Amino acid sequence: MRIAYVLGGLVAVACLLAGCGGGGGSGAAAEPVATTSEASQEKPVPIPCPKPSEQMEVTLDGHAGAENAGILMAEQRGYFRETGLDVFVKTPASPEYPVSYVAVGDDDVGIAQQPQIVLGNELEESVVAIGSVISKPTAAMIWLKGSGVDEVADLEGKRIATSGALYQSDLLEQALAQGGLTPDDIEVVAAGYELVPKLLNGEVDAIFGGSANMEGASLEARGAEPVITPARELGAPPYDELMLIARPKCVAKHPAMYRRFMAAVAKGTAAAKQDPEGTAQAIEGNIGSDPKVGGKEIEAQVAATLPLLSHSGRIDLAQAADLLRWMREKGMIEEEPPVEQLFTNDYLAP
Repeated sequence: MRIAYVLGGLVAVACLLAGCGGGGGSGAAAEPVATTSEASQEKPVPIPCPKPSEQMEVTLDGHAGAENAGILMAEQRGYFRETGLDVFVKTPASPEYPVSYVAVGDDDVGIAQQPQIVLGNELEESVVAIGSVISKPTAAMIWLKGSGVDEVADLEGKRIATSGALYQSDLLEQALAQGGLTPDDIEVVAAGYELVPKLLNGEVDAIFGGSANMEGASLEARGAEPVITPARELGAPPYDELMLIARPKCVAKHPAMYRRFMAAVAKGTAAAKQDPEGTAQAIEGNIGSDPKVGGKEIEAQVAATLPLLSHSGRIDLAQAADLLRWMREKGMIEEEPPVEQLFTNDYLAP
């Protein structure tokens, strides 16, 4: 698994060297074009921290959707502008890249999964989580009813799609072990944004890392019958599914700016929870939303996701410490960094 992590990190850095950066407001995401060898020969020069008067660039964890409704509503309703911030929201070229984008300063704020943040630190992609978006795991193993798969053990010899995020290999290994399988018993397909299409088209037999509230809701809205087993039931520990991240030196240099950002996100999250219909309309009208996902699916995702969004954004530091310990015990990281190095509540709205 260690080789997979390193190669994944280098490809992400190669993308940055090539200038592809966050996927941009157009939602049309460029693919990485530099090679791994090119990335290994040159290290990107960090971009200076933004000044409070400058535009902040934010990369989501994927397409504009229900999971990042707090940011989307803050942008649409002008909450960032009310705090004096000029914020530009982007879609990443691939769901695995936000940590890399933020670490080198290509973006100023990002959204990433907690285990991915820890692995980024292991690869010297230094970021700090400044708030929680979804404070519990939502990742799951999903297959379709009637597919011939009734339990994890039935996946032997089958194809399983993941988004390609680095940490998912180890969580998948834990999940497979519940059925007496190892990664050698299955074929893993890195599907990026195509988890649902690949499952519906029969290109894969199951997907892992998608969630009941997003991919599960989409499948049901399309008339499919997904069988959803949460990763927590398959050996994964408690963790924050999504967190807001930034560069440590930037939050230290401009703490008030990041506190204003977090306050606007909290206001956007509250607005989303109060107005599910308006949230769905904001997502559907956002240029960064997935063009393959229709209005009915978006409404289903919003209904399933809004209850999961963190009210306060507060990070459970004890849970974070337990995750670091678990990841070290499982060999995902070599050293257990101090919790405060990676996670802080210092920039939350009072």
